Amino acid sequence: MLSYAARALRHGLSGAERVFFVLANTCLLAMLVLNVVNIAWRGAVDQSLNFVWPWTGLLFVWMSFFGFFIVYRRAKDITVDYFVDLAGPKAQRLTRVLSDLIIVALMVLLLIEAPRTLESQVGDMELIELQRYWMSVPLFASAALVGLHFLLDLIDFALGVPEARKNFDVPE
Repeated sequence: MLSYAARALRHGLSGAERVFFVLANTCLLAMLVLNVVNIAWRGAVDQSLNFVWPWTGLLFVWMSFFGFFIVYRRAKDITVDYFVDLAGPKAQRLTRVLSDLIIVALMVLLLIEAPRTLESQVGDMELIELQRYWMSVPLFASAALVGLHFLLDLIDFALGVPEARKNFDVPE
């Protein structure tokens, strides 16, 4: 039963990773297009498009938040395992479980605070017809997925699956 849940969760997270990868790259492409158009427009008529700067800022924030999940999913985050590796397999197992539990707890805490955070972000963004809370929505989506990713690692640990970053068998 646990292995079925792990397989289903792994499949769902892989799909979410692909979606978030496309979203992050779409944000990057949109920033590029907006700024190229703004530069060309400014060169042609000597006037800047005022909406480009706030949209570029919003898209950059969204790209970063979508990328937050991708970085952890692909194990591209920075880890310093030198001393843990020297301590041996027991220390590696202990730090794996401990770090997974801490990250899951932090993501749950972030999601518990999400409604209050979203409620406090009222009003339209400058020159953008979107409520301020839309800036944070990708953060909370990413946090939920990061929490599930590390919950999956805890399930994998319970099933005896080696840590992905130690095997270099990280989903690409």
